[in-house]
Amino acid sequence: MFLLRHIEQLLYSIRDFLWSYPERLFIDKHSLYNQFRSTYHALRPLSHYLMVAFITFLVVTITGSNVSAMLRINSDTLIEGVIVGLDEQGDVQEISRINPLINSNIQLERDIIELIYESLISVNQSGESTAALADYGELDKGRLYRFKLREGMLWSDGQPITTADVEATFNLLQQLEGDPTTSTLYSRAATKMEIIILDDLTFEFKLNSVIPGFFEAISYKILPAHLLSDVNTDNIVTSDPLINRNPVGSGRYKINSVSDDTITLSQNPNYHGEHGSIKKIVFRMYPDESSAVEALRGGQIHTLSGISTDSVRNLQSQQNIELIGSNIIYSQYWALFFNLNEEGPAAFDDVAVRRAISSAVNRDFVIDNLLGYATEAIGPIPESSWAYTAVPTYRFDKSKASEILEDAGWRRPAGSEIREKDGKKLEFTLLLIENSDRVKIAQSIQKDLLDVGIRVNVVSKEKNRLVSENLVPRVFDMILYGVQTFIDPDRYELFHSSQIDHPGLNISSYASKNTVLTVQGGEQIRIPEVDDLLDDARRLVDESDRKKKYELFQRTIGSEVPAVFLFHPAEVYAVNKRVRGVSLERLNSLENRFDSIRDWFISTESS
Repeated sequence: MFLLRHIEQLLYSIRDFLWSYPERLFIDKHSLYNQFRSTYHALRPLSHYLMVAFITFLVVTITGSNVSAMLRINSDTLIEGVIVGLDEQGDVQEISRINPLINSNIQLERDIIELIYESLISVNQSGESTAALADYGELDKGRLYRFKLREGMLWSDGQPITTADVEATFNLLQQLEGDPTTSTLYSRAATKMEIIILDDLTFEFKLNSVIPGFFEAISYKILPAHLLSDVNTDNIVTSDPLINRNPVGSGRYKINSVSDDTITLSQNPNYHGEHGSIKKIVFRMYPDESSAVEALRGGQIHTLSGISTDSVRNLQSQQNIELIGSNIIYSQYWALFFNLNEEGPAAFDDVAVRRAISSAVNRDFVIDNLLGYATEAIGPIPESSWAYTAVPTYRFDKSKASEILEDAGWRRPAGSEIREKDGKKLEFTLLLIENSDRVKIAQSIQKDLLDVGIRVNVVSKEKNRLVSENLVPRVFDMILYGVQTFIDPDRYELFHSSQIDHPGLNISSYASKNTVLTVQGGEQIRIPEVDDLLDDARRLVDESDRKKKYELFQRTIGSEVPAVFLFHPAEVYAVNKRVRGVSLERLNSLENRFDSIRDWFISTESS
């Protein structure tokens, strides 16, 4: 009975407390609330400081725990931020097509292509080729190569991969070469060879002429033949073909879903290789860099590429972010291209002006603007190439630049900082793509040239406008631009006079002054010496013979200065430290960062 009475009293006490808890906690004179309120007022302003500190601590703790929880929810899902900009309606820019045979200026399209499609052969920065979809053998070097597809491979829709797919892709490439808007380095190479189908897995490429960097020339992505019936040269650049909207490839991933601001890729169950732990990749699109960087800081995304040096600098102190730098990409270089055609400034016809400009530009300042994620470009062939030869060039030497201009008759009139000759001022406009890093580089060049008496007006444009209004029609004075080259030293597309008109890549409209006598069509004609050297070099197979031609080519370019070579870039990838295993050691281009994704994993523990 004693125990029952105590239990009864306890229950009554609990009942009384629950009945009167509002008074005891909030209303009664001696309630906890009133005691706290009284103490808080008595301790002002110290109590205010303590309250602010407590609230700040609470917010940071909750935010941190939420970020942590969010990034640990799906350790098999990588969320990649993508800066896409806004369309004319103010909405997040959408991508229009996914097709690996067409050049794209949109990084997201190139990223998705890299994850969905595969090549026959893969070529690294050293020029070494490895089998991807096919193994290969050499039957007659420079003339005939045999390939065999791996057995049992399937497209992501379950259809078998056969030589019919290789043949259909090759035939489509050849057709694309007929239209300047769809012409690529790959389509040009395809017109110089033929494909021979031996069986469902075996085929040969027969070359009608030597193709420099043959394995690079056939490293294009392969498309499924059963989805190409509605694709032609007219609609391949649009979203009309089904495969451009719903790509089907043989790579590690396939498109899973698409919304207004995200594209989700999932692992391709039919992939022939090993899968890693990243089962899904979500590309989350942002209208500008600042919003994407804030998303990275706040843990809404794991990774972000293509950011400016300002963002790189600001992220260096972010404890949860790792900035991963790539190797130097020697197959890319940025240069200051002169317009040497009739529409360009007459002053550029004077080689002394071009030499002086090259001597005036401090490449170290340019690279400093890139936070060191670059190395100086000495000429059209990088120092990493077997064909590189150290030849005299006009590198940074400001006193030399002034001396060259003085000797050429370009003088500063009294009271003027700009040089003149025959009443013409040494003044030009420099065009570049609208980008904070490029603007800084242009301003560095502007200052360097002003120091030697040359005024430069810097004008930046949105990329598509600059390409269509200036680059393609070759309407500019000088242009700051980056180009992608083959790892092979062949520079035909960049400096041969036949490549001056679009889609050729001879941006400077350059033709060497020295000419040589040659026979074409049974007649003797004189052609630019550089044309002859490039023609000869791409006909040769032996490296030592080719190197002799390229040495002369480099000497001529170094002397005539059709462009001021600035730098080979490196890429920077901002990665949340929970993402492990990321390596950019063998990058050919930014989209190649996913080549090592099999080794990536997302840790559930913070670093």
